[in-house]
Amino acid sequence: MIATAGLSLEQAPPLDLPRRLFLTAPLFAIAAALLLFDQTEAILATRWSPAALAATHLLTVGFLGSVMSGALLQMLPVVAGAPVPRVRLLGTAIHALLTLGALGLALGFLHRWSLALGLGALCAALGFGLLAVGALVALGRKRLYPVEPFTWPPLALLITLVLGLLLTAAVLGWLPLPNRLAWVDWHARWWLFGWVGLLIVSVSLAVVPLFYVTSAYPRALGSLGAPVLFVLLCLAGPWGHSPLLDWALAGGFALFALISLRLLAQRARPRPDATLWH
Repeated sequence: MIATAGLSLEQAPPLDLPRRLFLTAPLFAIAAALLLFDQTEAILATRWSPAALAATHLLTVGFLGSVMSGALLQMLPVVAGAPVPRVRLLGTAIHALLTLGALGLALGFLHRWSLALGLGALCAALGFGLLAVGALVALGRKRLYPVEPFTWPPLALLITLVLGLLLTAAVLGWLPLPNRLAWVDWHARWWLFGWVGLLIVSVSLAVVPLFYVTSAYPRALGSLGAPVLFVLLCLAGPWGHSPLLDWALAGGFALFALISLRLLAQRARPRPDATLWH
């Protein structure tokens, strides 16, 4: 039995909004897989090959971006009680921009096509930017700053976008960017640990106790976990950092995972299912 007392189901967005994003996402994963079959050696030889960069952005922008955007548009009103303003218009624009952005980035990297790369980066940045700003506006209207864990993933996403646009400008020769490879690593770090990681943490804090009928996460983890991880990401910049920061970041996510596993092991809903194993 799933506990739904803490959910605002009446505020859920129209089902077709997250559904269209969820249905589009696998197409980009399939495209990345086909590219891997076609250019296996180039992709596995180095992360800097055009094919590897194209496949990476098909997965991050097209697949993960679409899934997580649809989930956030649905989660904010239902779990946090913060409906996104003009959600139908916003969701449609996000879907279109992310689709064009993933295709443009992939074509731009794969064929060294500057116009496609620039337009793809711009579309992806606009799509994710609309999502992040819409989420922050929704949280602000509910006066959930700064303790609400959902605050931190959109902020991390905005930083990821700025870094991505800087790197695009550098690749196109518009901006000198010393030590560019370190900036690429920072861009990837903010995407993976900031946007993806913090969103998983934020969603889990709300839905694991509800869906699996477990005890609540420790209050300190709910209020301090995401901000501390966010600060660690800020400190680990392209100018060089101590490996201790990497260990601290990894340790923070590992601690969250261990606490989650302990809660799930003590859940009141005994029936296992696919989501539990994942």
